[in-house]
Amino acid sequence: MAKLTLRPDNSCFISHTRRACSHTPFIRTTSFPRFHFHLSPPSNYSLRLRIVSNAQQNAKEVAKAKALTELQEEEVEKQHENLSGTWPPWKNLPQRYKLIGTTSLAFVICNMDKVNLSVAIIPMSHQFGWNSTTAGLVQSSFFWGYALSQLPGGWLAKIFGGGTVLEIGVLIWSVATALVPFLAGYMPGLLLSRVLVGIGEGVSPSAATDLIARSIPLEERSRAVGFVFGGLSVGSVMGLLLAPPLIQNLGWESVFYLFGLFGIAWFLGFQVLEGGEKQLNPKSLSSPDTVTNSWKTSLTELNGSLKDVPWKAFFQNRAVWAMIYAHFCGSWGHYNCLSWLPTFFRYHVSI
Repeated sequence: MAKLTLRPDNSCFISHTRRACSHTPFIRTTSFPRFHFHLSPPSNYSLRLRIVSNAQQNAKEVAKAKALTELQEEEVEKQHENLSGTWPPWKNLPQRYKLIGTTSLAFVICNMDKVNLSVAIIPMSHQFGWNSTTAGLVQSSFFWGYALSQLPGGWLAKIFGGGTVLEIGVLIWSVATALVPFLAGYMPGLLLSRVLVGIGEGVSPSAATDLIARSIPLEERSRAVGFVFGGLSVGSVMGLLLAPPLIQNLGWESVFYLFGLFGIAWFLGFQVLEGGEKQLNPKSLSSPDTVTNSWKTSLTELNGSLKDVPWKAFFQNRAVWAMIYAHFCGSWGHYNCLSWLPTFFRYHVSI
């Protein structure tokens, strides 16, 4: 096989079986011109570089602005948390104190709705032409429902929980109170509305007692009971103070609308109270089987407890009759004053 080699002296050696030849006329020295390649950038190259540089710079500025905005938002959120940490004032209160406060407020509204008719009965009697007998019938209808719902209220609170029964009771008496102006001209409807007010308020003491027993520690229950039931006296005073100016300036319908609205607002506020009795009493009664079993268990316990009570010895005890007599007289005088004292001052006291 032959090999071809180019050398600077233009000699050519063709080696084949180790034979060589010197310069031959067929191969001549040829000089090729040198080519110099120079790559020049396109005319818009610098423009593209500037655009890319500006884009990178803008991206960096956007990233810095975004990071700064996030830091500012975090600072604003921290300031908002610091400002809102103590607002509303009861936000950081223990759950049991919130329950005590809301229950006491419910009792304030309870007696406000109880005594508003005591003042409104005067203009209502003038408008509808009621005599004293009719006015007494209207006012006494409240106590029909109030007396009949005491024992069932305690039983229902034991089965469904005091919080649930209290919510329903407040809603019933508040709606019934707000409906009084619409039913005032129809006596059966008016009496029914006042009976419903009595039923709603009649279940409340038992519900509040059950709520306290479930939610409040033993060492705090006496103070809780005093604070909650003290709301009844506060409600009586506030109702008798607010009703006359409201009736004089806005009409007798205003006390029923306004006091009923207070109860509905309380009902809505109690719904958003976090935790509540459900958190403190995790046993759920939502399923029908659980409610049925609880109902049967309550019936069994009620029958057993009724059999265990020494009824004969109970009613033969003089101390028991003394307490019954004292409580009857106190309640009779108290409720008579609440119901008829404004009428007495209106018609029998000359100033």
